[in-house]
Amino acid sequence: MLDLRKTLALLVLLPAFCLPAYSQRQDSFWGKIVDVIAAPSMELDPNAVYQPAPRWSVAVSGALNQVGTTMDNKMEYLYAFEDDPELLDASSTFKLLGGVDKIVGLQVGYGNLSLGWNHQVGGGRTSANTSFSFDYLAPGYALQLQYYDFRRPIDYEMKIALGHDWGYMEDSGKTEKPGRMTSFIADAFYAFNRRTFAYSAVYKGNVIQRRSAGTWLFGVKYLQGLVEYDPDDVLSDLWFGMYRQDTRQVSFGGGFSYNLVPFHRQPGADGKGLRNLTFNLTAIPMVTLFNQFSSTMRREMEEGDPVLVKNVINGKLHVNYVFKAGAIYSWDRFFVGVSGSYDRYNYRGSTAVPEDFSDDEVEFGRIYTSGRFSRWSASLKLGVKF
Repeated sequence: MLDLRKTLALLVLLPAFCLPAYSQRQDSFWGKIVDVIAAPSMELDPNAVYQPAPRWSVAVSGALNQVGTTMDNKMEYLYAFEDDPELLDASSTFKLLGGVDKIVGLQVGYGNLSLGWNHQVGGGRTSANTSFSFDYLAPGYALQLQYYDFRRPIDYEMKIALGHDWGYMEDSGKTEKPGRMTSFIADAFYAFNRRTFAYSAVYKGNVIQRRSAGTWLFGVKYLQGLVEYDPDDVLSDLWFGMYRQDTRQVSFGGGFSYNLVPFHRQPGADGKGLRNLTFNLTAIPMVTLFNQFSSTMRREMEEGDPVLVKNVINGKLHVNYVFKAGAIYSWDRFFVGVSGSYDRYNYRGSTAVPEDFSDDEVEFGRIYTSGRFSRWSASLKLGVKF
């Protein structure tokens, strides 16, 4: 995975260098950069969207969050009973899914840019839910980078059938060591209405939507997900040393976003007196055109290091979804916002059991995997602009 902590830290420091250049209005390199990333949009109608001068902002948040993944594995293989091959089938369900977590967060931003950190409260030793985000939310464009690191013991159920008798063997339980799921998600949106609509009005608060407006959106999503568990755990033993599965996807889609403004009062000449209430609803279905799935198996050798085998395949088309809803109330330099989101993606692939990984009794094997990642959150954010 990418070293996103360093990358995001570098990105959030960019406005710190740009701010002096902007305030002095010099025709310098940093001044040109800030004109691109933070200066008011020349396309927006001032009667529809109010654009204050770029400012630093800090916000604290509390959220309820649930994130996790479910994997279904099916396997068929020939097993030799005293030189008499029998076809065995196996199925299992792995769930790396906890309850609803309590999350605290901090966001720091300047103009269109912001950096966020969120962490689970009271997770204990075996549970952790941490995320980092970087947003560039311009009125007509949006780029959002998110990184999730989720750790929790895996619940599993497994059945093995001899012939068609699924009662041959059953096993269920929870792994002793936590499993880990990491996800890197990059979302980019393009608003076709860049004249009277500002996507950032609700989710960033750096501009103010003065009257209701909507727009069609075009979206692109890149996703890199990983699920892994301890290679010495029971799950790996049951599935011929398979302990890691990851997916890469690129999705495209279109949807609609609408800002509803039931109340707005423009500030006076001294900049005070601003009052605004804005609601947003955004829905973007997406089709996954690139879908790559891989799995990694490990086998301990009598001598030397373990042997690792990685199997990579290109999967089929999938439909993913992005849903967001939010509201923000702004007064003078302060704002309070509520928002909710739902995100989901699917993946599918198959893995052949390498001949070297099979013992003397297993003659053939193939594992079929389908999985689902889901995430929802509901948050409350309180912020101030300096």
